[in-house]
Amino acid sequence: MQISQFFLNGDIKGAIAYMRDHEEFKEILPAYVAIFENGEYRTYDIPERLNDILRLYQVYYRDTFYCGLPEAAAADKLLTGLKALLDVPDADEAQLAERLQALFEAEGYHALFGKTQGYYGPYIWRDTVPTLYRVELPDKTAEYTVNILKGFVFRSWMDYLTFGRYGTGGWASPDGTINCIEQAYDFESERFLVSLLKHEAQHTIDMKQFPGITPAELEYRAKLVELHYSNDLGLLQKFLSEADESKTDDSHAAASARIQREFADTDQGELSGIQARALELFHAHTKEMEEKYGKQK
Repeated sequence: MQISQFFLNGDIKGAIAYMRDHEEFKEILPAYVAIFENGEYRTYDIPERLNDILRLYQVYYRDTFYCGLPEAAAADKLLTGLKALLDVPDADEAQLAERLQALFEAEGYHALFGKTQGYYGPYIWRDTVPTLYRVELPDKTAEYTVNILKGFVFRSWMDYLTFGRYGTGGWASPDGTINCIEQAYDFESERFLVSLLKHEAQHTIDMKQFPGITPAELEYRAKLVELHYSNDLGLLQKFLSEADESKTDDSHAAASARIQREFADTDQGELSGIQARALELFHAHTKEMEEKYGKQK
């Protein structure tokens, strides 16, 4: 069993026991003992009032992942504590989040509050840097802007529990802009250049060109673009493992199911064949889309 399993299961007691038995964790173990066994919380290099807020989140993580308090009770304790600290006893969750955000922004930070995978946890960072990329796609070169988020103080619960080893890599803003957390990405990697940039840039082109396009059609086209440009044989396998015809509401599963059918006769161990097949399918699908939605000027 790997230590990451304990973190994914939110089992910090199990993680600490595992660390005590494995020599390679002896350097990090005292930090876990301090926080979770002794309740000695971290202090961040931010104003004291903001540290008081983050301390309530740290208590919530200790309650939930170490002390075994049910999440609902721990969440209730957290929200009650935040309302008392901010002196807004009657605020609902949205008002509370707004108030918290305003406090951090007043000190020059960006802040996002809410839940990630079922648990509360803020994202607090210094700088948002909009970065324009020119992205080569099968039919054209597109310009695509990504926000690179830098100078993180706090990156929600998984980052906290793992001292930065695991955590959210980014998210989409309500307007569709992709936000990438700088420390979570290698900006020269295919994960960024192909699976994120080319995938998302293809979405923006397709939504403009075919306004009626369905989510499954969008995902299918973007996955073909990834397969055409990727040098990773594992990518096709990843898509095939997601294929599920029965999940009609899951655009990724539906797109992958179509890819599974259409790559059935392709040698899945030969990269150039996969890349060529992906391009051929992409062009055929563009014709299909033009017939269905009309050819845009």
